[in-house]
Amino acid sequence: MSCRIYKILILTFILLIAMSGASYAAWQDDLPDGLRMSGRNFTAGGYSFERQFIPESLLGEFNVRLFGSYSFNPEWKLEFAWQGDYTYFESIGLIPDMGPSGLVDLDWNLEKHPNWAAGHQLDRLNLNYRNDDFTLDIGRQRIAWGSVQTLSFLDMFHPVRPGDPFVPEQPGTDAVRLQIPTGPTAGWEALYAWFDDHGSEAFAVRYHKVHGDFESGYSVGRIRGENFVAFETSGDYNDIGIRLEASWRDVEVGEPWLVAFESDFAPNSSAYISGEVFYNGPGMTDVLNYDPQAVERGEFYLGRWYAGLNCMYNPGGLSTLGLVGIANLSDDSWFADISVQHSLSNSTDLRVGFQHYEGHLISQYGAYPDMFYIIRTSYF
Repeated sequence: MSCRIYKILILTFILLIAMSGASYAAWQDDLPDGLRMSGRNFTAGGYSFERQFIPESLLGEFNVRLFGSYSFNPEWKLEFAWQGDYTYFESIGLIPDMGPSGLVDLDWNLEKHPNWAAGHQLDRLNLNYRNDDFTLDIGRQRIAWGSVQTLSFLDMFHPVRPGDPFVPEQPGTDAVRLQIPTGPTAGWEALYAWFDDHGSEAFAVRYHKVHGDFESGYSVGRIRGENFVAFETSGDYNDIGIRLEASWRDVEVGEPWLVAFESDFAPNSSAYISGEVFYNGPGMTDVLNYDPQAVERGEFYLGRWYAGLNCMYNPGGLSTLGLVGIANLSDDSWFADISVQHSLSNSTDLRVGFQHYEGHLISQYGAYPDMFYIIRTSYF
């Protein structure tokens, strides 16, 4: 135990030294006309404890992300986001490369060694055309559907794994997307998306409209070989937030329905509580059939029933206490993430947290190790 504490203290000291620099940096030179840029500096590290067959280890990450746009004229604009990263993990050499994340492989390792790797990704490269009648996007772009915040199956293009502190953003998707407004609070959206260069694709049409205090969406399409019809709605009822998603999918195994219900409320100005229940009809009921690579592919809805909890409390200062928990009720596995986030400045946040996983080895969360982590995020 003393060795673990020693490693954690060293890691914390290194990160604090890295965080001691200026938290905000303005661009020194005037940018060309039409070019707008900003960025983010993300420094993270952690220590995972031994669990099942996974050994204890240190991990660390440093990345710089630049994002912006260049306007050719009032109608045409190029949007982009580039990220370079350095990752240290004692067993990183054993982790296979995931391959292309879109139609064209824009991500690759610059260096990869047994315990560290350096790489880069062009996460967004999108040509945008906008006029009074429609908006057209062509290229790698950010697409997020769905209304439920913790486990949203309608966020199906590149979902972020819930509770992962080292994935702050949803990846980009290669797509052609057309948006046509039919009024100030309604419109159509049609898209065709590629996920890789091996034929994995999606096409869908969605209509959304505001009905009183609720915004609802209706969509139909096909993704990764499955036809689907979906409905989503979100809004407030007597100061209680309500979000609902329901989908029918043409699946070969399991039941076709997926339903997620989430409700949240703020009992006062300092607290926020959200709870969710999720039913996954196509989920696996035999935990022995779990695919250990499914999480890496974003297919982490493996059980039939899930429950989620998200709480935040701010006593009125610059620090916020957060708790996120997800339970797979089909195999009795769960995890909880408790963290404290402190605002160091208007552009810099510091987050310290601990994750605990519980379950059998063949359950969804049973093989993950507990982890202590510390993250500093600065925007410039």
